[in-house]
Amino acid sequence: MELGTNGILNNKTLRFRNEPSRHKLLDLLGDLALAGVNIKAQILAARPGHQNNIEFARLLRNYYKKQTLTRKYQDVSKKGVVFDINAIKKILPHRYPFLLVDSIIELEPEKKAVGIKNVTTNEPFFEGHFPQKPVMPGVLIVEAMAQVGGILLLNEQVDVGNKLVFFMGIDNVKFRKIVQPGDQLVMELIMLKNRRSTFKMAGKTYVKGELVCEAEMMAAVVDSNG
Repeated sequence: MELGTNGILNNKTLRFRNEPSRHKLLDLLGDLALAGVNIKAQILAARPGHQNNIEFARLLRNYYKKQTLTRKYQDVSKKGVVFDINAIKKILPHRYPFLLVDSIIELEPEKKAVGIKNVTTNEPFFEGHFPQKPVMPGVLIVEAMAQVGGILLLNEQVDVGNKLVFFMGIDNVKFRKIVQPGDQLVMELIMLKNRRSTFKMAGKTYVKGELVCEAEMMAAVVDSNG
């Protein structure tokens, strides 16, 4: 095989004047089929290649999964919110006083989730921790991150109504600052490992952009009726 004098390998002639463009178009169609869903869209591609096409298909697939989950649990679309508190109650079994997530504002299924917890003076634990200087217990910050982690496990195959998430281990926990009434926790969870019924994730919690807590958590997913 060698470059021909006409600029084409082995001096072969093209069957069509735009044959390279046709080739790229067929490559793009084949690669986008990896998204696994029907696509109705206008797609503009400049010098596409298999690597870029496949990454684009992966992004489309993740967007589709997110939209499918949002439609499944979220009754009313809200700007800037993936799941509101009503949707979260359909996903997590936790209830007052142990439901510690108010909303999910970002979600990449099985990759990343960002949740919000608004800490108010009405939290029941402030009555005893501490009456004169209310401080949110660090273990509850970790629990709140874990609940966001439970939502991180969502995908279109999981029947969350029949599942529970149990802690298996917590490592490298650090509390950087105290959390008080009026603070808003922004909890970012990243999936590190996901193996069928067990997973490991890294969590960080921020208040006003400052890191207040971080931890690595390992958990198991079990049947709630098992």
